Amino acid sequence: MALELNLLGAILLFLGASAVVVFSAIALARAGDVIAERTGLGHLWVGSLLIAGATSLPELVTNVTAVRIDNPGLAAGNILGANMLNVSNLAIIAAVFGGREIYRRLSKGQEYLAIEAFILTALAATYVIMGSDSNWFGVTPAAISILVVYLVGSRVLYVASKSGGAATAQVQGDAPGKSLRWGWTVFIISAAVVAVSAWALAFSADAIADETGISASFIGVLAVAIVTTLPELTVGITSIRIGAPEMAIAGLYGSNAFNIAILAVADLAYVEGSLFGSLDESHVYAGGFAVLLMGIGLLQMRLRQTLKYFALTEPSTVLIVAIYLLGLFLVFRAA
Repeated sequence: MALELNLLGAILLFLGASAVVVFSAIALARAGDVIAERTGLGHLWVGSLLIAGATSLPELVTNVTAVRIDNPGLAAGNILGANMLNVSNLAIIAAVFGGREIYRRLSKGQEYLAIEAFILTALAATYVIMGSDSNWFGVTPAAISILVVYLVGSRVLYVASKSGGAATAQVQGDAPGKSLRWGWTVFIISAAVVAVSAWALAFSADAIADETGISASFIGVLAVAIVTTLPELTVGITSIRIGAPEMAIAGLYGSNAFNIAILAVADLAYVEGSLFGSLDESHVYAGGFAVLLMGIGLLQMRLRQTLKYFALTEPSTVLIVAIYLLGLFLVFRAA
């Protein structure tokens, strides 16, 4: 690539792209919420598909760009790091914003979503551990199997939302004062802005890794993952504060499921071979801890009890955050 950046230029580009990604992705999510309400969809469907897809656009563009510049470590690190961070963020949201009781109020459909996200993350982590490098005429079976599971899971969620398995109450936020035309206009404009800024994010992150000697996988797990999950974090906080826990949980777990589908797309876009066969030990740790954290989150959802601030024998905010930090440390050590 002709454009070259020194460390200062790369950091400035990274920070600028980060700000644009956050604000445009938040606008994208709000527009998606308006579209969903005007079309009469429920919170589970809106959160898991529309909101999750909108707020995961930075991951999609970042990962496709990362593999196009031959940096699969950055792509996989971003996705696995984002899935780790989303679970930690949800625990913090629940503790700080008065949402510790939200698990008591969730619909049955949320369990289906959490199970789908857990299975997809476990599947991706398994391929990372195996170092799967099978390639059939440019198509990897790992990517195909992940996309099939995602599509089947999405179909199950759609049936659950239509059959009453999900709450149908609508969020009373910006939508009542906004038209469907407004929603689509903002959605399209914001998506275009996200696409450009997310490309800059991936390019600058790759330059930072080159200039500092820090592993691209750790840059992906930490810096890029933090930036690309800020939209999910903001939507989750807003949803909790306006009394829509279904939207908050579905947005975060739906994003985790969508992220793994993005990893499969990135694998298909990686022309050098199989993305999963090009990763290192740090990604094994990231994948393992992503599965562990999502398993704890799924357990909390099935227990349907108040999320405790501190406990070692059951899900708690401190335990989840501590496990995330431990995973981050091990990724850094292995990178």
